[in-house]
Parts: sequence; structure tokens; C-alpha cells
Amino acid sequence: MDNKPKKKCSNPYLQKKRIILSLLLFIFSVTIFINSCISQETQIPRWRPHDFNFKSKSNHENPFTVDFSAAVKGPDGTEFTTLGFYNGNKTWEIRVAPNVEGPWVLETHSNDPQLDGKTASFMCIPNDNPNIHGKLLVDPEHPHHFIFEDGSRYFLMGYECDWLWALDMEEKNLPTLNPFLDRLASHGFNHIILNAYAHDTKWRKGNTEDGDYGPPPMFAWEGSNENPVHNRFNLSYWEHYDRVMNALYQRGIMAHIMIKVYNKFVNWPKIGSKEDDLYFRWIIARYAAYPNAVWDFSKEAHNEKGIDYKLNRLRLIREHDPYHNLITVHDDNQLYDNGTYSDILDFRSDQHHNKWHPKILEQRTQNIWPVVNVEFGYEHGPQGLNDKTYNVVQSPKEVCRRGWEICLAGGYIAYYYTYTAWDIIRPEDIPEGYAYFEHLHEFFENTNYWLMKPSDELVSEGYCISNRGKEYIVFLNNAKPFTLKIEGANSQLKSEWYHPFTGEKADAGKVTNGTVKLTPPQEWGDIPIALHVFSAPKD
Repeated sequence: MDNKPKKKCSNPYLQKKRIILSLLLFIFSVTIFINSCISQETQIPRWRPHDFNFKSKSNHENPFTVDFSAAVKGPDGTEFTTLGFYNGNKTWEIRVAPNVEGPWVLETHSNDPQLDGKTASFMCIPNDNPNIHGKLLVDPEHPHHFIFEDGSRYFLMGYECDWLWALDMEEKNLPTLNPFLDRLASHGFNHIILNAYAHDTKWRKGNTEDGDYGPPPMFAWEGSNENPVHNRFNLSYWEHYDRVMNALYQRGIMAHIMIKVYNKFVNWPKIGSKEDDLYFRWIIARYAAYPNAVWDFSKEAHNEKGIDYKLNRLRLIREHDPYHNLITVHDDNQLYDNGTYSDILDFRSDQHHNKWHPKILEQRTQNIWPVVNVEFGYEHGPQGLNDKTYNVVQSPKEVCRRGWEICLAGGYIAYYYTYTAWDIIRPEDIPEGYAYFEHLHEFFENTNYWLMKPSDELVSEGYCISNRGKEYIVFLNNAKPFTLKIEGANSQLKSEWYHPFTGEKADAGKVTNGTVKLTPPQEWGDIPIALHVFSAPKD
């Protein structure tokens, strides 16, 4: 054995070279390790819902009743608790949607020890979907209107499709639903009103034809509508509802979810029962993280006579929704009018089938919040006024005209088509009214509507909203000469006629302070007509 000491390198250049090589190897190893850690960390785009899965080997008699939630912390000091839900195969999920970029952590809490104290961390990165603008808010500076979390404006133009979730229930790639939603979005519809579940309609009871989804192919609970198991959910139904919510989310379309409905033959859990609580908590756990979710206690909520029960359900939503999504109630006029809902809801949703303009004006004075007429007309099918599923229809032009009256009072609207509103759905139809409402939406999107207030006193005919001295919109149900009073303008204003059925524009000249007489284009005939007055560009 050779015990002689090894001879050290006496060449300084070689020693330095070895040290540099060693450092480079170390840096390379550290870089690989850091990149490996980063690649393994969950990255979630801002405002995008993401599911964290947690498993338990415990045997539960009813996994749907296991208490499961998570405490969530964000980089800006945000802290909240969100409900979790059972999703089959001994797996429970926490669905989160971070709204601030940076590192987030969550820790689970459960009465099952195998689900308790579990942690997960993730990084919120920028959102790459241009359709997503965060949660919908009531604009604090202009509280009759809406605004998104990122400051983008939102002119609500609704579309009622109660049974939307019934499409493609056995098709995971949604071959019918996706093109239907693309068509709606292309026409400006950005707010879909749908039920969480509905069973059937009294005017088309049973599956009367192809495309009649009442009763639907799946039931929301285990069992059946006749014999429901209200403490166990049909996971296939809700997994499909998730796909529908994701399809709406990807397009930036708000999902106005009516949690209950009292006139569609649903066998609901007993009100105020544990099963009733479980249902509401289930809806919140699955969909509160979606920034496009809006809560509505029930369609035709006046059918529920228990005022205390309704308020209790609204408080339950407030308590358990950590994202504070907007809440409204569909068509409960007495409680709206007497102020019962003033401090617990975010905006008013009503249906009115006459006095469209004055009703919005009246409701805007009762409480300072957005007002939506969610049901003011029903467009007939392609064969005319006798082509209908529900008992009442109107012509496309009449439905659109009513919509303009509502918007000219500072309100918002929701459109109905007889073959998509309820349980009979023909998603391939392209009703005449789609184009009319697209024109309406485009018109208001090109105005500063949120700065304008009802100003009917400024016109001799028709309706007016204005930001006085800066911008005016006038609407007449029948084109005729009229006068408009302008005060406070610092310079000449440009005026432009607008044809609500074609989207055509025509120059109306420049106007200034005083009472201005305006005459619509004679070649357009005796039609509803709009006028836009706004700051003229400098010559």
C-alpha cells in the first residue's frame, strides 16, 4: 500500500481553472434544482378556478356530509375560508380562483383526520384570457351600473336560457353548447340567466318533441324527482354543470344562477332542513370561485312566501361565499318595493311587461343600485306570432323596442327567445332579434352610458339620458321631429342618427347650447329611432 502523500498541483493556472469549473458545476446543479422546483409548483392564472384534490381512505356513510373547507391566504394579506365538496372516488376538492398575482397557500380543515391539516401552495400568474376581467362589481362611483374588478366596463345584456345545462349532458366536448355560446357572444349577449336545476314546464309538460328537455336527461340529486335522495348529489349532473360553467367562463359570459325555481315541478329539499342547507352550501362550494358567477335566490321568488326563509338563504350565501359574488332575487316586487332587500342584495332583477320606461325610473329612485328588467318580452319563432312554446310572444321589433325604452331609463335588459328560454331548446336557430340586440349593445358600448342620467325633461318627444353639456342619447318609438335642450356645452357637439334595426348611422349635424330642433331621416320611415349627441372631434 502506498502511503505517500499525493502531490499537490503547483500550477496556479490549473488550480484556478479547477475552482472555476467546480463553481460552474455547482451553479448549474442549483439552477436545475430551482427550475425543477418552479416547474413542480402549481401555477394558476389570475381569476381562473382551479381544483385541489385531497383523498381519504376513511369509510363514510355519506361522504357528502363530511365537513371540509380550507383557509386560503394570498400575497397581499388576503385571508378567507372556502367550502370544499365531495367529488367521488373518496376525493374531496377545494376550488379556488386567486385574484392577486404572487404566492398563495391553503390549509384544509375537516372532521375527517385524513382530510384535516393538508396544505397546498400555488403561484398566481397573469391571466392570459382577454375575455376575463375578474369579478363583477357594482361601480362604487356610478352605483346604477356595473364594473369589472380590473376596471373594465360592463353593459349587461342578458339572455335567458333556463335549461342551458341540459345540452350535451352525455358529450364532454359540448358539441352543441359551444357553438351556441359562440353565437350568443358574437351578438353581444354577455349575461346568461339559467337555473341550477329545473324539471318541467306546465305549458309543455313532458318530452313533447326533440329538443324538449323537460324532464331533463339527468337529475341533480341521487334518486329521481319523484323519489329524491336530497343528502346525496348526482355527481354526473354536477360535473356536466361544471363544464357548462367553464364554457361560459372561457367566453367571459356571466352565469346568473337561479338557485331555486318554484314553478318548474322540482321536488326541492324541505325548506330550512339540513338537506336544504347542504344544497345551498354545495352550490357555493362548487361555483363561488368562478368570477363569472352571479347568485339569484330563485326564479319568480315571489312564489316563496316565507320572507324569513328567503332572508336566511341570502345570509347563508353571504356568509359562505368568500368571493362576494353579486346577489339578486328574480321578480319579488313587494319585498323590493318595501325595502326588505335594500341592504342584502346588490342589484334588482324584475320582470315587467308594460310601462317599461317609467317602471325603471321608479325603481331607480327606490334604491341606488343597478336595475335589470330580466323578462319584458318573448320573441316568437320563425313562423310568426303563432309560433311559440310559451303562451305569449311578441315580434322581434317589438321586443327590441321595449329593450331600448328600458335602457333609456338607465336600466338593463335580458332577452327571451321562445325556443331557447325554457325547456325546449333549438340552439341552431338565429332569431331576427339577435341582430337587433347586437346593434343595441354596440350602440351603448360606444357611449359613456354610465355617466348619463335619465333626462326626459330635455326632449319634446321620446326619452333621453344625458351627461349634460357633454353627451345625450334620445330614443323615439316613432320617428318624428322633436326638440332637445342643450346647456353647458363648451363647444359644438356632433349629432348622429341611429337605426336600431339595421345599425345604420346618419349625420345629424353639429349642435350647440339652446333648444335644438331635430328631424329624423325621412327615408328611414316611421320607425323607432335613436340619436347620439357627443363631443365633436376637432377639425
